[in-house]
Amino acid sequence: MRLRRKLTIAFFAVSSLLSVLFALFLYRFVEGQLTRDLRDRLRDLAHVGAHMIDLTAYQRLVAQLGDPTAPQVAAIEDSADYRRLSDQLNAIRSAEPTLIQYAYLLAPGQERSAEAAGAPRTARFVVDADVLKLRATEAANASAGRPGRPPEISHFNQPYDVTAFPLLQEALRTCAPQLEPDFIEDPEFGVSSVSAYVPLASPDGTILRDADGRCGGVLGVDITDRQMQAALDATSGLTIKLSMVIVALALLVSIAMGTVLTRSILALTQTVKRFADKDFSARTPRLPRDEIGQLGENFNAMAATIQQHSENLEELVSQRTKELVEEKQTSERLLLNVLPAPIADRLKSGENLIVDRFEAVSVLFADIVGFTAVASRTSPEVLVTMLNELFSMYDRLAERHGLEKIKTIGDAYMAVAGIPEPNEDHALVIARMAVDMIAGVDDYAKRHQMDLSIRVGIHTGSVVAGVIGTKKFIYDLWGDTVNTASRMESTGIPGRVQASEATYQLLVEHFEWEARGLIDVKGKGEMPVYLLVRPREAGERRAVADGGDR
Repeated sequence: MRLRRKLTIAFFAVSSLLSVLFALFLYRFVEGQLTRDLRDRLRDLAHVGAHMIDLTAYQRLVAQLGDPTAPQVAAIEDSADYRRLSDQLNAIRSAEPTLIQYAYLLAPGQERSAEAAGAPRTARFVVDADVLKLRATEAANASAGRPGRPPEISHFNQPYDVTAFPLLQEALRTCAPQLEPDFIEDPEFGVSSVSAYVPLASPDGTILRDADGRCGGVLGVDITDRQMQAALDATSGLTIKLSMVIVALALLVSIAMGTVLTRSILALTQTVKRFADKDFSARTPRLPRDEIGQLGENFNAMAATIQQHSENLEELVSQRTKELVEEKQTSERLLLNVLPAPIADRLKSGENLIVDRFEAVSVLFADIVGFTAVASRTSPEVLVTMLNELFSMYDRLAERHGLEKIKTIGDAYMAVAGIPEPNEDHALVIARMAVDMIAGVDDYAKRHQMDLSIRVGIHTGSVVAGVIGTKKFIYDLWGDTVNTASRMESTGIPGRVQASEATYQLLVEHFEWEARGLIDVKGKGEMPVYLLVRPREAGERRAVADGGDR
């Protein structure tokens, strides 16, 4: 797509967006004005209507509230009083036929003791403007043999839960006019409406009250969201026409702006195309002193530099590529020193969260006995050198036996077998690793004439493994198996390998064991533990497998 067309479309899109926003603002403004006007009209109609109601007929109907039977309700709704009040409600509604949806008379509920201390929780319909019409429709459908769902009718004496309408409760409690500020959903009748509630009053303004001084009743007049939307739709035509005019003007302005702004850019584009075709002598002509002109000058400077370096560009690229390859190899070596190779590959492939569960692994903890005392009588340099030599020896043993080193914590060393690649012989290889570690430390102590030994603990079970953190992250293990392996080490005997029952059962054929009995393990209670004595010969393993001495 050509730049001029893009700029035209961009300007047009922005202008159109602004025109749409203006139209929305205008529509919202008109909507607000219309809403206020409709609410004012609703309030005035309700106020005038409340003074039009025949209070004598209303009171005669209220006197019949209570617990009438269905035939009695039907007779009351056919009475002259009911029809008179229904005609008056319909007269109120006909004053604004496109605006008013519902008109009705409500009396407070009969539960006087419950309402004495506050607003009433229920009201009862006395007259609803739609009852007679809906009854006639229902009767016509029945006589014509058109059964169906009967219409929702607010019959005389029908209770109405007003707890969802605080202003209606207030009107019934205080006998003061109320006007709802916004639409409120009525789940009983499935509509959303704005209602005005005005207490019934005589033409001289005297509020109707019962013998106890309570509010005698209120007139309710509703505007539903459907009527409100119809009124808004009637006023939206002008807004739409005005928006279309603004959009048309925006299109014309966009075409003109696109033409003016692209002249210098087209000249720069032609020069860049020549340069892209390897005409390194191409330079932009003199352009206006604006941002595009500055861009042309910068391009000319860049073109001169590229022309100077075009001969040795391949050498520069090759040198830089070699540096990048070396940096990548260094980064990968560092990453593999921190993480297992499969985990490193998963991180490089884009996995952000690496969490795996392994059901059968063996975990090893090793700790130098009396390290604090050793450290107190050894210089820092010698101490660090000793730890480096010991841990390097551990690392070599872990690599030889196929274990995964997890971490070192001070003088403690942690490794695991069966992770990240499952290994059926995880318990066997970790036991061999433990034996070699004991031997390696003994050899180190003899060569340096030191009183040095380690405790080793191993346990077998399930763990959760994964990478935590985003900086200086490590591959770590979690679970009860890790805690138990640590307890095997901390409760062990210097120079010996202590294992749990789970590990012992897997290795009983391969090693000779010494039962240590039950020991109290923190967080686990008493557990049987075993001390590894020595590896068994082939004949001994067969004897144990055949049911010999374990």
